Formats: sequence, structure tokens, C-alpha cells
Amino acid sequence: MPKSKKKTEKKHAPLNAKPEHYFILITGVPLKNLKELSNALENMNEWVFSHHVNDTRNDFSIWVKDILGETELSEEIRPMRNTRELEAKILKHLVNKYL
Repeated sequence: MPKSKKKTEKKHAPLNAKPEHYFILITGVPLKNLKELSNALENMNEWVFSHHVNDTRNDFSIWVKDILGETELSEEIRPMRNTRELEAKILKHLVNKYL
């Protein structure tokens, strides 16, 4: 009896920003995708984070929406105010959407 073939959803790789749209941290470190942002958040100094995320702005949320086209994720991370929470949300998004 032939084996049945399951249809699997083909998932595409996360988007890399074009070099001219890399996110440049205040320290000069460029980030090109969500994985690199997540990795950077893991060891990010508080002063670096608070420069990009504070009560008046969330540069990461804007970049995620405008450059990477991840509108839903952008909305979810906009109110976040600490590195661990933001890193966890991005990692969960990557796992659910791309793995």
C-alpha cells in the first residue's frame, strides 16, 4: 500500500533588511533581521535599550513594521519596556512563523 503524502506548509525564511535599511544601534552595531535583533537584546546594556525604547518611542517596533513588514509583531512589542520581554516575544514569533 503506498504511503500517503502529507501536505506541509512551506515556510519562508525571515526577511533580511537591505543594507541601507539595517537598524543601527546607538553603539554602531548594524542589525539586518529579527534574529539579529533578538541576539542583540540578549546582552544589550540598559542605556542602549533605553535610547531606542522609552516612554516616547520604540525604534525597534517602528523598524519591525516599516522595514521588515511585520505589522502584528510591531504592535505586540510597541508597549514592551524591557529587553527580556522583547527578546522572548521576538523569539516566539520566529519559532511560530518560520520553524
